[in-house]
Amino acid sequence: MSLKILKLNKKNDLVEAVKQIKSLKDDGVVFELESGSAILRNQNHLRLLKKTGEIYGKEVKIQTSDEAGMQLVKKVGMLPGEVTSVKAVRPTRRTNASPKPGTQFGDITMSKKVHEEPQHHVVHQSYEPSGSRLEFEIAKKSSKFSKFFILILVVVIVAVFGALVLLPKANVKVTARSEAISRDFEVSVDKENKAVNASALSIPGVVVSKEVSLTKTFDTTGTKSSGTKATGTVTIVNNTPNTLTLKAATTTLIANGKKFNFVSDVGGIRGNGASTTGIQIIAQDGGADSNLAANTRFQISNAALGNADVYATNPQALTGGTTGAVTKILTQEDIDKATDAMLVEIVSVAAAEISQTNSVEMKLLDSGSKKEVLAKTANKNIGAEVTSFDMTIIARVSGLAFREDDVSEVVLAKINEVLSDDKYLLESAESKYEAVYKTIDPAQTKGVLSVHFETVAAYKMDTDNLSKLLTGKNELEIKEILLSKPEVDDVEVKFWPEWFVHKAPRFNGKINIETVLKQ
Repeated sequence: MSLKILKLNKKNDLVEAVKQIKSLKDDGVVFELESGSAILRNQNHLRLLKKTGEIYGKEVKIQTSDEAGMQLVKKVGMLPGEVTSVKAVRPTRRTNASPKPGTQFGDITMSKKVHEEPQHHVVHQSYEPSGSRLEFEIAKKSSKFSKFFILILVVVIVAVFGALVLLPKANVKVTARSEAISRDFEVSVDKENKAVNASALSIPGVVVSKEVSLTKTFDTTGTKSSGTKATGTVTIVNNTPNTLTLKAATTTLIANGKKFNFVSDVGGIRGNGASTTGIQIIAQDGGADSNLAANTRFQISNAALGNADVYATNPQALTGGTTGAVTKILTQEDIDKATDAMLVEIVSVAAAEISQTNSVEMKLLDSGSKKEVLAKTANKNIGAEVTSFDMTIIARVSGLAFREDDVSEVVLAKINEVLSDDKYLLESAESKYEAVYKTIDPAQTKGVLSVHFETVAAYKMDTDNLSKLLTGKNELEIKEILLSKPEVDDVEVKFWPEWFVHKAPRFNGKINIETVLKQ
């Protein structure tokens, strides 16, 4: 007869195989076992399956790709290609006589009878129970497996129940609102003050005097062209009532952003609108852009003239200017700009040295300082073709300094006085301020600071009763509840495990509420 083929995976154990044999309607079964099956780990498992089949009159065979398991199957004789017909007989009382021919195994005497069958058929084993002892052993082992299976089932049920009750959690991340706060105050600084007075917005001042030297490198901004300079003649129109004399060294003619000089001093320039012609000029720098068209108007710059109405025009175009290589040069303007920049910075240098001497962070403002230049020098001469130069300055700085922490203390105290009850100032937030002396006395012993102060305030969050409020609520309901509060900016809800938890647990301690601040 043909046998039923059943596939068992690695998770199916001996108990499952026995149940399949008991419920089998066919005459036999061929179990196809995966490599690594638990049934193939022990030869006794295979013997038990074989015995169970004999009891229930079923042919039981094993087919597998597991090499080690295949060896055990061969030993037990359960390969589909090695089927034997077995007839079980009841045992007889043993005597000294020799046993009858055949194979004796346990309490069963079997005579082998091999049948030739097609590959898709196996011969049914005829059997007869060998007595109550074999049935008792099989029933005993089956009972043990049943108890073990029930125990596992109970453990699984308890574990699932515990997971459903104890594992669910809700993590609620609440982003509280925060906002920048800026305030403007006037803080008095006085060297006679011994301590900070927050209510009066008054802080102590320190009169300081420090001689400081500073050296820095600056880039040059002047340019010089190696090309030829444009030349030509101009006519001067003098609308003043005076006859003028203009020196070549102190007079500059300017047109289209280009500067020109007289070739020589010019005298006898008559007034009252008279014109003086044929005066030769030359461009200060080489370059083709100094070649100007005829009738260009020139502004005449001379300290002696002031704002007098004197100008020049060129009857003919200026020519001869050619463009060559442009090089950087050091100018007087570069020196002046460097000096101004260093005088501002030298105040900060003096404040740093004063802070180091007093072991306290001191602030010395440019608006509350006097600076006296004692000496200054550049390492290059004016007109030198260089791209940068070093500037050294020595100056005496004096003024009314104060402690920066004192300003923060009085200002924060004032802000807290008027801050609403639902907000608080963040201690961890970066506070910054800008200050300038609005007034300061000539002796620099007292003054009034104009202070613009910026910090961050956050809204207070009452999380004590939120857990009770959120129990049993889904994600949408939690967000609606929290976002309705003015102090909440955003809400993020996560349930765990995600695959079966969709509401906040009702058990205490299972809702974790984390509060963060909006940056």
